[in-house]
Amino acid sequence: MLDFFGIYTKDQYSRLVLIPIFVFAVVYVVLTRRPVTRISFKPGGRDYRIDVRIGDLFEGQDDVVVSTNTTFDTDMASGLIATDSLQGQVATRFFQANTKEIDRQLDEDLDGVAFVDRPAAKGKRREYPIGTVARVSSHGRTFFFVAMSRLNEQGTASSTKREVEDALDGLWAAVAERGNHRPLAIPLMGTGRGRLPVSRKKMAEQIAQSFADASAEKIFSDKLSIVIRPEDAEKHGVNLYQIRDYLVQSLHA
Repeated sequence: MLDFFGIYTKDQYSRLVLIPIFVFAVVYVVLTRRPVTRISFKPGGRDYRIDVRIGDLFEGQDDVVVSTNTTFDTDMASGLIATDSLQGQVATRFFQANTKEIDRQLDEDLDGVAFVDRPAAKGKRREYPIGTVARVSSHGRTFFFVAMSRLNEQGTASSTKREVEDALDGLWAAVAERGNHRPLAIPLMGTGRGRLPVSRKKMAEQIAQSFADASAEKIFSDKLSIVIRPEDAEKHGVNLYQIRDYLVQSLHA
């Protein structure tokens, strides 16, 4: 090709020229074929955007969805709530592990919400319905704690597909009523400690469709970021291109 355009003619040929050509090819491939860590989709005629990214849920300044159990337990000292869970990370990163302040805000926001007593519960005794949402604020950000799972007598959390659907419905309704129309970041609810037998790809699609369905009635956030943990993306082979294909071809908005 270089010879055709008179840039590097036959009388100048050298085997050494293969080295820069090879280096250029490798650099080009690396720069243009790097793994994608974020995709974005904006439905036509809608004033919101859905991002799916691999990374830290708490990155940036978005308000954050935190999945929790129906008793809104926060106790990390006893091991009931793991320090590396979403709740544990909120406590350590935004409240200096002061769970009493988190409890105070939770109790304040749950005041007046119907509950049932669970005398034999391992942690807190008040159990709220699936989909109940309580707000906690710190550092100018709001964390929407949504009841998505139930704790058994051993303190192990679990969810069903129906419970996750109900939790999402309750979440969107609460954000629409009490949110500030800010960008919202949400994890893949139920796929970790919720022990839900659903793939990460399928859950990302379900959350996106649930958000789109709720937004058909009222726009309560102009951006939803569905966040996948890097270790989950690697372990389970999450392909963002496949998720984008679903959003483009199958999302009903």
